Amino acid sequence: MPSPIASAQPYDLIGLGFGPANVAVAGAILDKWAASDSKDSNSHLPLEQVLFIERQPEFRWHPGMLLPNSRMQISFLKDLATLRSPQSPITFLAYLHSQGRLLNFINRGSFTPTRKEYADYLSWAADYVQKRGIQVNYGEEVVAVSRCDDGTVEIRSRNLASGNEFCRRARNLIVSPGGTPKLPPALTVHWPHPRIFHSSSYISSADTFFSSLPGSSEPLRIAVIGAGQSATEVLLDLHGRLNALPVSGGRKHELDMIFRKGSLKPSDDSPFSNEIFDPASTDFMYQLPTQRDRQNVLQEYNPTNYSVVNVNTIDSFYEVMYHQKLMEGIKARTGREEQTYRTHITLRPHTSIYSADIVPGSSAEASDSIRLTLHGVLTRAVSQKTYDAVFCGTGYDRDSWMRLLACSNIASSFGIMSPSIQLVPETEAHTPGVLPLFADLDDVESRTSGSSSTDGFSTPPTPNTPHSHHSPLSGESQRSRVRISRTYRLLPERDSSREQLPEAKEPRVYLQGCTQSTHGLSESLLSIVGVRAGLVVDELWDA
Repeated sequence: MPSPIASAQPYDLIGLGFGPANVAVAGAILDKWAASDSKDSNSHLPLEQVLFIERQPEFRWHPGMLLPNSRMQISFLKDLATLRSPQSPITFLAYLHSQGRLLNFINRGSFTPTRKEYADYLSWAADYVQKRGIQVNYGEEVVAVSRCDDGTVEIRSRNLASGNEFCRRARNLIVSPGGTPKLPPALTVHWPHPRIFHSSSYISSADTFFSSLPGSSEPLRIAVIGAGQSATEVLLDLHGRLNALPVSGGRKHELDMIFRKGSLKPSDDSPFSNEIFDPASTDFMYQLPTQRDRQNVLQEYNPTNYSVVNVNTIDSFYEVMYHQKLMEGIKARTGREEQTYRTHITLRPHTSIYSADIVPGSSAEASDSIRLTLHGVLTRAVSQKTYDAVFCGTGYDRDSWMRLLACSNIASSFGIMSPSIQLVPETEAHTPGVLPLFADLDDVESRTSGSSSTDGFSTPPTPNTPHSHHSPLSGESQRSRVRISRTYRLLPERDSSREQLPEAKEPRVYLQGCTQSTHGLSESLLSIVGVRAGLVVDELWDA
């Protein structure tokens, strides 16, 4: 293998990932450049050479869920910059003005754009900052980071198209990992599989699945796992697609929604509850004295975001279910049935997936099926059903940064002793080393952290399954206790038993979008990306 291509001079800043969080950082840097009197002088600006490395081949934001007419759940004013600086050139209003739609948007009389429009806004902002000097390398995957003797951080990346490797150094590093699809443990062992899908790639996956079907009129059986916004939107879209597929002999397609709660729960978007996403609430959360206090707050406000559904979506779904009852009643009374009523939806609440098996097709042309063993979390009843496809709306993991840093020599700088990390505020009483994970705390945290699925607190626990990992393994029952500042910077561990660089030479590493346990519910959302970016860039600029 050829040696990695090395850069000659270190960058002032390298950002890992180029989603909304780091686009907001790039916008804050542009504002600093514009306000600096020395931009055209020979002096070196604090953040002059900036690079972001992104795995995707181009800017993308949830492309799998840009369903027709789906709307954002937050105001357009909580964009990449308005709460930090309304004069910024990358606000949503600036985007509308540049596209000639500002008056049309005002005439809509709504604060919530469609998801499609917001995705276009984010793409426009990403393009805007690039055209003004921010470097972005798309199509590169970061494979390793390491600390250098001069206090810089070395980042190794690989171009996914050519296979070429690159080695770059930076004085500062921002890690914005985004989320990776999370599936139930029983399905994870079979994924990726052509009949198991996650909502993150729903549109393309559904298109591929339906285009691969033979031209027969056999009914399909499809499962949707989850009870949150994504799962509900996926189910409604699948209902429309299935109703468009002819089926013979008076039979119907079967569409099952499997979830552990008792019913779909509405999201709490009332004004007082929404204040939990304000920057002031981040201050409040960060300053709480103990981990248990922060977990209690996360638990209280869990219904604002996790495993809940927008009330308008619930109303639409209930109309579909009511229409299904109406059609069944008409058929029972008259014996007649509408030709467009081809799909039967079954809700399966209080149900978890115990195991999953791949059932090979009956012929070389036939596709595999997925047999799910289902467990009633209240009745303890066990049943099995075979599906042609399984779609999961079960949230995301946000812990890839832990593995990246734990495998690096940077780990010793921050007291990272395992790939399982517990972030703590710098103000919290500090005990060197690792902290045992007690079962009761682990159960709460696993349902409130940004790395967890979207199941809610009221849900009964899922039993251990053949593929689950609920029981701690050797070396996995402890977490490294790592301090983080209010401005999202990982703080060096001060331990006399380790050789350490002087303070000025310690690499500065910042986290974006994965600090919910210390900074609150807004961390993995869009609500404060602009304010958070401003805090980070201000600190880097003055360093």
